[in-house]
Amino acid sequence: MEYGGSFPEIPPQASESPGARVVVSAEPGSLRLEIRPLVRTRRGRRRLTLAAIVLLGSVLFGAARLGQLWEAGLKKGDFSDFPLPLLAGLTVAVGVFAPLAFVGLAALAFSEETVIVRPDAVTITTTTFERTRTRTIPLEEVECWRETYLPLAPWWTWAVERLAVARRGRLEPLAGAAGPREKRMIAEVLSRATGRPLVNDFGRAR
Repeated sequence: MEYGGSFPEIPPQASESPGARVVVSAEPGSLRLEIRPLVRTRRGRRRLTLAAIVLLGSVLFGAARLGQLWEAGLKKGDFSDFPLPLLAGLTVAVGVFAPLAFVGLAALAFSEETVIVRPDAVTITTTTFERTRTRTIPLEEVECWRETYLPLAPWWTWAVERLAVARRGRLEPLAGAAGPREKRMIAEVLSRATGRPLVNDFGRAR
C-alpha cells in the first residue's frame, strides 16, 4: 500500500484526554503523533515513584551488604568467604551503575517525542534533558516499521522490545519512552499512515 494523502482513523486510546500519553491528530496533509512525558500523567507519576523507591531500596540494601563483606574480609585479612574480584565487581556495579539507573529513570520521566508524517517525509523530534534531536527521513527511504529485540539507543528506555524505522539497512529507534502497548499502537498508526509494513526481527508482518 502506498501513501495516498489520507490518514487512518485515530484509535480511541490515542485521542486527546487528560490522562493520555500518546496523542494523535490528523491535519490536512500531515499526521502528528505526540508522546508526552511520564510525569504529565497521574499513573506515570505513581509508576515512577514506585520504581524510584524500589531502586533506592535495592541500592541501599546492596551497599549495606557489600560494606559488611568488605569489613569482614579486611578484618580477617583474606576474602576466602567471598572472592575479592567478585566483591570488587559488585561494588563497582553498585557505585557506578546505580547512579546511571537514576539518571535513566529521570530521562524516562521527562523525555518527550513527536513524530510528524507528511506525504514526502517522516520527522522524528526527541527532547531529553532539554536537548532536542530532530531526524527527517524521506518517505521513499522508509522500508518498514520494525519491532525488535536488538539493543538500540537510547539506553535509558529499559525496554526489552524496541520500535524502529528501517531505512537503507539501518534502524532508527523511536518511541523509546513508550510502554509495550503504546509502542504497538504507535507502530500500527505509523504503518497505516505511511503504507509501510510493521514487521518483527524475523521479517514477519505483525
